[in-house]
Amino acid sequence: MTAVTRDSIALRGAGVVSIAQPKKGFRFTLDSVLLADFCRIKPSDRILELGAGTGVISLLLAKKFPKIRVVADEFEPHAYGLLCLNIEQNTLRGRIVPIDRDINELSRSIAPDTFDVIVANPPYTKCSAGKKSPSRERQAARQDRSAPLPVWLDRRDLLKNKGRFFLVFPAGRMAELMSSLRERQLELKRLRFVHPFWDKPASLVLLEAVKAAGTGLEVLPPLIVHGPGGEYSKELTDIYGCTP
Repeated sequence: MTAVTRDSIALRGAGVVSIAQPKKGFRFTLDSVLLADFCRIKPSDRILELGAGTGVISLLLAKKFPKIRVVADEFEPHAYGLLCLNIEQNTLRGRIVPIDRDINELSRSIAPDTFDVIVANPPYTKCSAGKKSPSRERQAARQDRSAPLPVWLDRRDLLKNKGRFFLVFPAGRMAELMSSLRERQLELKRLRFVHPFWDKPASLVLLEAVKAAGTGLEVLPPLIVHGPGGEYSKELTDIYGCTP
């Protein structure tokens, strides 16, 4: 059985959440926290998180926005068990509903035009590329073997018109992502590039796309993760809500 450790993470406006996650294998990373901070949420929003893992994004959003309701979908059995545990441990039962549906089949059990917001941190690596991890859970989270990028974006059928789709993705695959969004009538409205250092190329992009929206894009200032000495930047410590 996979060993589990309990950690905590903070986000500005949300406070601290407790996360049970594998001691080895796939664990949540900075990109999930950045995406949770990037999301613009309204009090009445119904939210779906695709590939929720152990639930860090859903937990942070539910803590930050006390009136929202979240459906958190995770198909991998061990991660799903930890997702359910984390919902209970953070006293968010009823506000976060866990489901264990295959993303390829999700539209068969959820009606179209159900959600105001979809949030996703999809696998970054194509199944034919990159070094394979010995951990099956890490492979599922990092490589798009069972659900490539178009499958994730196809779940826009669950969004209402003018619903928002929030993503974090590698900056190097931005051209592919933009093309896939436009093909699915998801209009890119807001984006922010994330750089490890101010003088290094962007590693990630945070974006908001809107279903069936007109054109018009807001490009936010870059987010710099580290200062010159390797310490977290001032904005990163602000995002965490405290010094990480």
